[in-house]
Amino acid sequence: MSFDWLRDIMLKRAADTSSVACIATSDQRRVLQMKAYLALSNDYRHAPVYCFDPWNGLTKLNMGNGHAYFQPVEQDAGEYASMAGVSGKIDDLATALKHMDRVLRERRTVLIIEYIDGPRDEEKERAVLCALRAWAHEQQVLRQGSLVVLVAGSFNRVLDDLTREYVILSRPPLPTGDERAAVIIRAAQELHVDIRNDRDALVSLTSGLNLCQVDSIVKESIQRAGRVSLDEVKRLKSTIISNTELLEMLEPSRDGFASLGGYHEVKVFVIKNIIEVMREEERARHLSLPLPRGFVLFGPPGTGKSLFARCLAGEVGMPVINFRTEPLISKWLGESGHRFNEAINMAEQMSPAILFIDEIDKLLMRRGSENGDGASGEMRRLMNQVLEWMGNEDRKAIIVGATNRPEDLDEAAIRPGRIDYMIPMLYPDPEARKQILRVHLKLSGNTIPVPLAVRGEDIEVFLDYLASVTQDFTGAELEGLVNQAKRSAFASRSTSLTPSHFTQAVEAFHIDREERETQAAYFLGLAKKLSGNSPFLTGTGVRNYSALAY
Repeated sequence: MSFDWLRDIMLKRAADTSSVACIATSDQRRVLQMKAYLALSNDYRHAPVYCFDPWNGLTKLNMGNGHAYFQPVEQDAGEYASMAGVSGKIDDLATALKHMDRVLRERRTVLIIEYIDGPRDEEKERAVLCALRAWAHEQQVLRQGSLVVLVAGSFNRVLDDLTREYVILSRPPLPTGDERAAVIIRAAQELHVDIRNDRDALVSLTSGLNLCQVDSIVKESIQRAGRVSLDEVKRLKSTIISNTELLEMLEPSRDGFASLGGYHEVKVFVIKNIIEVMREEERARHLSLPLPRGFVLFGPPGTGKSLFARCLAGEVGMPVINFRTEPLISKWLGESGHRFNEAINMAEQMSPAILFIDEIDKLLMRRGSENGDGASGEMRRLMNQVLEWMGNEDRKAIIVGATNRPEDLDEAAIRPGRIDYMIPMLYPDPEARKQILRVHLKLSGNTIPVPLAVRGEDIEVFLDYLASVTQDFTGAELEGLVNQAKRSAFASRSTSLTPSHFTQAVEAFHIDREERETQAAYFLGLAKKLSGNSPFLTGTGVRNYSALAY
């Protein structure tokens, strides 16, 4: 087990930085690790250890009969009777704090306050904050060497800005590979399962999870399958990640870029400048060529930006993580930064990985576009935090952003070192529309094709026809067109799709051609501005805007 984070707390306490430490974790194994470390440390081996949690109240560590357990603390019949009303165990927080105030000053003592960041309770919060600030630099408490440890899932839910300045802040790291291996081995031994052949794979699969999560998904996968099932572990991990609200695992496209019709120049550029650098990492380092940091795809809605990220993950064999921006802004001031840190720590532990951020402009909005209210101030603080992470040289996650509004991105966000390239994905030209239709009709690859009433060489003529009547369609609209034709065939009880089914589908689409042309020209101008002298702009013009994507 790694104890560096605990040693750091002990060093700061020995230096009288504060008598109070706050540990942000929801991993119960880290809490148990902390309790064991304090009980066995030279500084606190002989000191009494107390613990308060909302369920058990105030308890004291008892080492009797060779076993360690926490025993309820009883109050005297007259002690704080006006507060508690009756004698017996101390289960009221205010009473516990008053009781411990005397104990902490009398002799070297450890008090652990666990998980009080549930539903908001202003009276309880005020009592805790007042006690923490009083103990942090109180001379008697410092002189005795007493230590108070507050354990919570988030700093910001239990500490205000003033109290944060008084206490030692610590966020335990996610477990290392060796720590995960130890938990996995013990879980398998408890269930009498041999994992020797799968141990390394399990250690890799469980990256990004805390110790409790590793233990639970390994045991659950064994219980469900009767053996170690890597697929089941992967599924359970995906469920845990999705429960964070901010992250979810996306399924990489098995066929890589073959699943995405068109965009030939974009694919070639990404393969040459990103994928090959990642695949030949040693050669890149020999030339001091930095590894890819990420890129932003921009263009009109429906042009395949999200699909491109999944296809990229399939090409490089990496996990792809979707970062949701909408749940990030919390109603609790300062909570957004904490939630971002938690999500990024998990993503970094799973990296190298593709971190896909859709509508990245909402997270990295151009400075000066705020309204000046509290929410805007919160967004500005969050953006600075995001920019700091993006520019960190040790960042392992590769960012793939997508936006329909690249003009809203702050210039600091898209500078080299944070984002390598701005890549336009515009409306597909006729040849690209044919390729996209081929993908959705399953005419390429090893899949069973959609039954068509057109055969042989006539298929090419038919695809040319469809490409000609779908000018200005996006990739998403072409997929919708194929699905509409399928519905028409189903409704007519036909066993195959006929040209008339597609004609009906085309007529069902209502596209404002003039507006689409204006939008295409607008994005062409943005592409020239943001992409510079790039292969995407070779030989393009306003009318031939679709060449940008090929």
